Amino acid sequence: PALDGPRAPEADGPAPPGRGAEDDHDALLRRLRELGELHRSGILTDEEFTLAKQAILKRM
Repeated sequence: PALDGPRAPEADGPAPPGRGAEDDHDALLRRLRELGELHRSGILTDEEFTLAKQAILKRM
């Protein structure tokens, strides 16, 4: 059957070799930026920001 629109990348199967580490790095940077924005806007306290950042960096 024909698809009505483009398929999501994850629907095409696993990422090509060599892209996994780059994708992980991009996701890490994106998450850290999001945390920084939440901290600057006052949604996260200094302590919450530090704990969340440490948790993300441990996953590296």
